Amino acid sequence: MGTGIVDFCELDFSEFQKRIQALETVVVPNACMEDIRAGFYEAVDLLKGKHSYAHFFLNSEVVRTFWVSDKSTEEQISYLLFLFQYYFDLQKIYSEALEFCLNTQVLTEYTLSERYVMFCNLRPDFTQHMLRSMYGVAPIANGRFDTSKLIQFDNPAEVDTQKVLRDIHRDSDYSVSLWQYFAIQSLEEMLYLELMEMVKRGIRVKRCALCDQYFVLADKRRRDYCDRIYDGKRTCKQIGAKKKFNQSIEDDIYLQEFQRIYNRMYSRYYRMDAWDGNRQTNKLTEEQFQSWIAEASKARQAYKAGEISGEDMLTRISMGTE
Repeated sequence: MGTGIVDFCELDFSEFQKRIQALETVVVPNACMEDIRAGFYEAVDLLKGKHSYAHFFLNSEVVRTFWVSDKSTEEQISYLLFLFQYYFDLQKIYSEALEFCLNTQVLTEYTLSERYVMFCNLRPDFTQHMLRSMYGVAPIANGRFDTSKLIQFDNPAEVDTQKVLRDIHRDSDYSVSLWQYFAIQSLEEMLYLELMEMVKRGIRVKRCALCDQYFVLADKRRRDYCDRIYDGKRTCKQIGAKKKFNQSIEDDIYLQEFQRIYNRMYSRYYRMDAWDGNRQTNKLTEEQFQSWIAEASKARQAYKAGEISGEDMLTRISMGTE
């Protein structure tokens, strides 16, 4: 739980955005529709192998728009350009949600409940999501949904339905073995469900001390490095501990100071209207805050990679903090 949303937030959309920007320059009346379709499919294929359900939902939308929709050519292109930008915006929103609600290194003076409520107050639309919940007769094993048995029942022509239902009833502690599930119809619904489950279960995230990307903390053991491939065939976990410039925050005075400034800037931004709608305590607009965060993250990554000194990192992130 959590790897799907974390991997989505860490997706590199740079090449993807270049393809979309090229498609935005297309003059529809003079363009070949086959070339336009090919351009969109090539952009979608950039996600193949990088994020399974982001690729699945986006590819489905492209197919539906081009082959099922009754929109005009101009409307089809306009909608897909909007949809692609929507994915970029989703990444920003859910990266912010992960950082604010679940990052173990940010806003540590607040409880998880306080952080979640403050985030929802800052983004009221976030609390208005609705998911379609359904029930179906399903096999249970040891109190859990039994996927392996369900796969065996997949082809009705080869299944004795009455016998299957009797077996399911026999294994269940209830009159009818009904299992609740969600009918997910979009990427946003999938991300929302996963984030809410992480918040509910208290599953936290942390930035890798080597590659600086989020990773999920599966348990309460201290971990500083993720399992991503960093150098050749080795993972951050395998090589991170051997790099002196990638000490943990607890051992690195520069990263300690970075985190102190980082938390202070978070507090300045998120205190605004977080608890009292009539109390204005924040001096940073969202635009100012996001601009600072982007530059601060680049400085931290450069320091961890050994490209700049600790003093240089602190100098860069101190700009714009007053």
